[in-house]
Amino acid sequence: MKKIILSALLALAIVISCDKKQESKTELSTTEEIAAEGHSDHDAAEKSDEHDESVKLELNNGAKWAMNAEMKPFINEMESQVKAYDPVNGDFKMLGKNLSETNENLIKSCTIKGTPHDVLHAWLMPHMELIDDLKKAENKEAGNKIVEELKESMEKYHEYFN
Repeated sequence: MKKIILSALLALAIVISCDKKQESKTELSTTEEIAAEGHSDHDAAEKSDEHDESVKLELNNGAKWAMNAEMKPFINEMESQVKAYDPVNGDFKMLGKNLSETNENLIKSCTIKGTPHDVLHAWLMPHMELIDDLKKAENKEAGNKIVEELKESMEKYHEYFN
């Protein structure tokens, strides 16, 4: 029950953050924005700012989804943090805190709309839960296990996004 509530709150925070970011930028027309992101045509429902939680993590007609330039540095930073973690001497609590901060910056940089946005969230929500679990881990063994799951999550990201 806690995870469901936490997931719902995190999803709401992401959507609100993405919406606020959009309001502060000069709006491109939907067609221009999709073309700029390198995405194929989508119907009007897919172009909305609303997040469709029924969307699954899947490829874009067999191809990886394009990730916008504003978000890539934060994805790369999270991946570097996870790869640099030393399971013997590393501080898993500090890693969790650092990943959480980087993730907040990732969310603030969100400018993706429509289906690409929803597919990203299909990856990001479980990833955020792992970060939260890492911050709450009670010992190094549990923390190290979650770090391995975060590494797998980053691999999954690269399967679906470029």
